[in-house]
Amino acid sequence: MTTSSTVESERKFDADTSTPLPALDTIDGVDRVGPPSSHSLEAIYFDTRDFGLAARGVTLRRRTGGPDAGWHLKLPHSTGKRTEIQAPLGQADTIPADLMDRVLAFTRGHALAAIATLTTHRTSYSLYGGDGHRLADFVDDHVHAHVPEGEGREIAWREWEVELAFEKDADDAFLDAATLHIADAGGRPSQRPSKLATALGDSWPRTEGTGREAPKGKSAAAVPVLDYLDAQLAKLLLQDGHVRQGRDDSVHQMRSLTRRIRSVLHTYRALFKAAPVKNLEEQLKSLAKTLGRYRDVEVLHQRLRSDVDELPGKLVAGPLHEELDQRMTVRADTAMAAVRTRLHSPRYFRLLDELEAFTRKPPITAKGSAPARKSTARLVNKAAKRLGKRHMAAVSAAVGPQRDSAFHDVRKAAKKLRFAAAASESVHGKRAAKLGDAAHSVQTILGEHQDSAMARSELLKLGSAAGVGGSAFTYGVIYELERRAADASQAEYLRRGKKARKLRLKK
Repeated sequence: MTTSSTVESERKFDADTSTPLPALDTIDGVDRVGPPSSHSLEAIYFDTRDFGLAARGVTLRRRTGGPDAGWHLKLPHSTGKRTEIQAPLGQADTIPADLMDRVLAFTRGHALAAIATLTTHRTSYSLYGGDGHRLADFVDDHVHAHVPEGEGREIAWREWEVELAFEKDADDAFLDAATLHIADAGGRPSQRPSKLATALGDSWPRTEGTGREAPKGKSAAAVPVLDYLDAQLAKLLLQDGHVRQGRDDSVHQMRSLTRRIRSVLHTYRALFKAAPVKNLEEQLKSLAKTLGRYRDVEVLHQRLRSDVDELPGKLVAGPLHEELDQRMTVRADTAMAAVRTRLHSPRYFRLLDELEAFTRKPPITAKGSAPARKSTARLVNKAAKRLGKRHMAAVSAAVGPQRDSAFHDVRKAAKKLRFAAAASESVHGKRAAKLGDAAHSVQTILGEHQDSAMARSELLKLGSAAGVGGSAFTYGVIYELERRAADASQAEYLRRGKKARKLRLKK
């Protein structure tokens, strides 16, 4: 089933039934208003019994009538914007599988059912700029809602909406100008997030969020960390759907987010009670390991194929590509099956519940309530000091597997420093960003080193399995090239890694 995805940017307004329409052609930037277009729309909204979608800023509906009839899924994108995915109408009682994949991280496997039906008489007007391009659409909606739950609820209202056109890269400045103009005409900026929220009234769940103060130097130390965790968790929930759909690089992105959350919890663990942090760390580590089995095979396969491709033809003996593809495909399929099983497990859904509970009602300690600037600087600088210790251990290690392992420890310390700095960026600004960039540079350089170490380990197995012959010779040649690549990565790190070990945040 074909789906399409767009990012919508809009403003909503409440309007009295008798209020005349604004003079749309006098909005700054509007040169011409298109003729009115009227449609009768019926939308059936779906959610779990406890409104698991609505509570997380997600909307799922099936709408008939109008030019965009079909299934519509709206996911959080950024402030004032949502990603809208559309699918064909299909069957009224069957939610498209593609959309179901995208919401499982929000529903946690709970059943979806119709919770409200909205009938809307819509009149829309296209707004055009001086260059003839469509800037936005203004819609005048008269809505009637029926909510069957409990004693039932019937409600009618009128609202206006301005939405930027997808075909024109207009920015939010136009929406700001339109908002002022519409407000002057009697439109009141809506305090409700959606038509469904209006329909549900008091039953509408409070959107998941903390209501915390904005992070700053004098705020509690836990505040910037929790804000950062909120953002990473939101990305994780969206990435979940990409993995289920089999999107390229999605497993890598999800594992990175899992590790990022775990790393920040570990670095800033003193700000929170120990038991909840330890529990989350253990679960996140296990999830990252499941995701990592697939990702490691993916990286290894790509690297070895590239190594073979770069060899002169006369050095490639035997069907190496076929051998690699067969070996790696079996391992990748097995690893992906484990990923899919994990993402459908109650254990995984409980982890998501516990992560949300942690950020909503954080178990903050006295240290977590201390001023953010000093406390976060101390913990980030501690991570930088740890990176220095890992560096000294690596350069002192004996050449061979021991040294490879030691440089991998340096890379892991650099990643922890990078994430720790990112979590404090709202307090320490450019200096934290600079430290994070330096740590990221180390992570990238030594990532190449670690990929080479994994490749060399696999090449030894491949060479042994090939026995005496051409393939074994070719694997040996590639092994030597990978060893040289690892040496080059070490040399580059020694030239460029000092900055990350020396930078510190000011208290």
